[in-house]
Amino acid sequence: MDPSEALRDYILDDLQWAGKREELTADYPLVENHVVDSLGLFKLVSFVESHFGVTIEDEELLPENFGTIGAVMQLVERLRGAGKV
Repeated sequence: MDPSEALRDYILDDLQWAGKREELTADYPLVENHVVDSLGLFKLVSFVESHFGVTIEDEELLPENFGTIGAVMQLVERLRGAGKV
């Protein structure tokens, strides 16, 4: 499964976003479109850490790292490359 698909599944199933899967493109704004709220962000961070095997430090908790699915996946790749697993 494409890693971004796992993230989409999580948003739809676990965060129970009522929108359509097709809307959740790599560049769809998650916060601005109320896909993820503040509580959802903490849940999303926990999912990303456990599912992708990375550790997200406090300094990585920036809107630009979680603003879109694409941004989250870039963060995961950057953390994996830096050995933060």
